[in-house]
Amino acid sequence: MKHRINNFFESVSLKEHEGYFVSNESNVTYMSGFTGEASYLILSSKGQVLMTDGRYDAQAQMECEHFEVTKWHNPTRPDPETIIFYLKKYEIKTLYFNENSLAYKHYRVLYNALKHHEMNVELVPISGLIEALREVKEASEIECIKIACDIADKALESLVPHIKIGVTELQLVAQLEYYLKSYGADNISFDTIILSGDKTAMPHGKPSDKKLEKGDFLQVDFGALYKGYHSDMSRTFIIGEASEKQIALYDMLLKATVDSTAVLQGGIKAAVPDAKVREILDDEATEYYYPGLGHGVGLDIHEGPSMSITSKDDIRTNNVVTIEPGVYIAGWGGMRIEDTIVVTEDGYEVLTKYPRALQVLG
Repeated sequence: MKHRINNFFESVSLKEHEGYFVSNESNVTYMSGFTGEASYLILSSKGQVLMTDGRYDAQAQMECEHFEVTKWHNPTRPDPETIIFYLKKYEIKTLYFNENSLAYKHYRVLYNALKHHEMNVELVPISGLIEALREVKEASEIECIKIACDIADKALESLVPHIKIGVTELQLVAQLEYYLKSYGADNISFDTIILSGDKTAMPHGKPSDKKLEKGDFLQVDFGALYKGYHSDMSRTFIIGEASEKQIALYDMLLKATVDSTAVLQGGIKAAVPDAKVREILDDEATEYYYPGLGHGVGLDIHEGPSMSITSKDDIRTNNVVTIEPGVYIAGWGGMRIEDTIVVTEDGYEVLTKYPRALQVLG
């Protein structure tokens, strides 16, 4: 992790008496290699420390070779007295913190402790410092995501024979998650979404004991977690028999998926793939198109860059993103086709390999 520390200081240029307090769990993992919980970092030019408690001390000592590791002085998380000790040790007068991840109550505890100790340390909110570094993946990170995608592909392939009329959504969820862990996932990436019928008009609906019926859409949205890294994919099936309207919409969405993926390359604006989708969808489909085309994937299931039409982000080589156009029509149903994709020097590589072509099952 030493190179990540160096990259951080090169990109941020902290001055002699400045430090950065890291409270986001994924950022702690990225910078230090620590994979436990309830831990925080202080980064400064005079030293770097990981603060944790007795449950994780031995693990942190093993995983964080480039960090000083210390246990909290008391059970409070984060402990202001321990933080103050290292502010003094590293001679920090300005402490930056991520305004998106430090809870206000923790900020107040630290602020009041500094005031009580009559320490002249300025607390400065900032965001996106480590997150920007995380967007461009290292080879080892991409390999973990590839394995997570391969696990997901195998799990979905194993699930398909179980998809039939009369099976419930929750039964399919249990079966899919069993296959994910059987094929090597450390966990699921997020709560598995398996919806049928008109429930598929809810992009993040909750699976239930609803049984699959003839003519239903079946939406499967899931991922595998492998060594801290996520995969994310969606496939839409039709149960029993497909209508002409279902087939026409699926064909249109499939073309939107393929063509918006084809424009991916380093150096383009992240809004470009979304614009491509809008060129393909007809007026009715566009009315029901969810405008968030995709997102970055890595230590978090949702991270930068954003792939929406309003995104100001740039696509860079070794970004890992999703392309997931979806159309959701209340009272009728919806569909989404989603892949996890790595941006390469000469274009892209789709990491989720399960076929996109329409399948009528059950």
